[in-house]
Amino acid sequence: MAKTETRVLGFLPLLAVVVGAIVGAGIFNAPADLGRVANPGWIAVAWAIAGMGMFSLARIFQYLALRRPELEGGIYSYAREAAGEFMGFNSAYGYWWSALFTNLAFFFAITKVLGLYLPLLARDKWAAFALASALLWGYAALIWAGIRTAGAANLAITLLKLLPLLFVALFSAFLFKPALLGEPFSATLKGTGATSGFWQQIGGSLGVMVFAFMGIEGGVTISAKARSARDVGRVGLIGFLIALVLYVAVSTLTLGVTPAREIVNAPSPLGAVLGSALGGFGRHFLNIGFLFSVLGALLAWLLLTAEVPFSAAVRDNAFPRAFARTNARATPVFSLAVTAAVSQLLLALFFLFSRSSDIGASGNAPLLQNLYFGAISISVICGLVPYVLSALLGARQARRDGRAVPLVYAALSSTLFAWMFVIMAKYAAAAVVVYASGFVLRLLVHRERRQPLPRSEKLFYAVLLTASIGIAILISRGQIRF
Repeated sequence: MAKTETRVLGFLPLLAVVVGAIVGAGIFNAPADLGRVANPGWIAVAWAIAGMGMFSLARIFQYLALRRPELEGGIYSYAREAAGEFMGFNSAYGYWWSALFTNLAFFFAITKVLGLYLPLLARDKWAAFALASALLWGYAALIWAGIRTAGAANLAITLLKLLPLLFVALFSAFLFKPALLGEPFSATLKGTGATSGFWQQIGGSLGVMVFAFMGIEGGVTISAKARSARDVGRVGLIGFLIALVLYVAVSTLTLGVTPAREIVNAPSPLGAVLGSALGGFGRHFLNIGFLFSVLGALLAWLLLTAEVPFSAAVRDNAFPRAFARTNARATPVFSLAVTAAVSQLLLALFFLFSRSSDIGASGNAPLLQNLYFGAISISVICGLVPYVLSALLGARQARRDGRAVPLVYAALSSTLFAWMFVIMAKYAAAAVVVYASGFVLRLLVHRERRQPLPRSEKLFYAVLLTASIGIAILISRGQIRF
């Protein structure tokens, strides 16, 4: 048999995976998501905090890519090296679920905006479900055709989606009216009229912002497909800086163009901004740009989602061996199939337990927006564990090398993530259930190894499963709401 070519992604396709993963639905929803929880002054403060923490993480990824290029697979490999094979498995499993929920958020965002043009999607939840399912399997087929093909498509989509974002940033800077910001540090939210203290405003903003930057690890996650190890480190930092400039410009300048309450209540926030000044053309231009952005991000995230279990299976058999299967085009076919199937199941469950009338509701945020926000919150909390362990490995490597600066980056990023665990405690309950479900895969792994489940792992899962039962009871009683 001919040897499968695996290192197929050059610098630009690799950068497109990172930028495509970061710049997705978040940047188009950011003005509304942030306007619901904070005023402009505290949003700026939160951007400084989140930007420093995620920049530090990007530098840690760059440092590890240069110093430990043999650790291909990124998130899994870093966690395994930092805390052992079992924690490596849990990090890969948690990150996989984080990516799954990210994909769900994108499906909800796509159907929400398309509902502006196809009323059936806003009225009939099963029409929205059918569209999301068709997108899911269409993308899976594209990735199945080959990593190189999907990478080229992602590069083209990424370039197309950056254009409207650059336009709205420049447009907003030109028409910016400081008076619309009002009292930037007020305790009364301009977007909703609710009262919120500075701590709540910063904390609420951070969850949105950390989700916005998720994807900076895309380069290290898919590093086994990169032609150059040096590119892996560079694309993470460059992709982060591109996203940071766009996010800060778009989420802050737009609040000086259109009143915050209009942005918060709009199905397409950036469409509302351009629509208020340019009419229908501006609204449609941004809505189309939004669709390009989310469709590009969805492709990048499906690539990453399938890669994580594959990497864990190949390197240590930390996932069942079936996840290591690839086709002649370097596609992890079994991992991709399982990822698509689980995504399909989750989509069905979300739509099954929703009401059609909620999807097109007016006034309060419609159901799809609520589902979107819940999905991104669970995604963030599930992804924090592998982020923390990556920072830990960066700190350990820095001590070994006698380098002080990476230690500072590790401390800054870890501080941000610890804060996130505190302010997103209710979503941590969902993360406990997610991590407890890894028990099934772990049993399969040990069966393949012909080893009994170690006592430490039995205790770990016993605690998580017991906690999950308690969480399920609290949810059923309405004492935990997402």
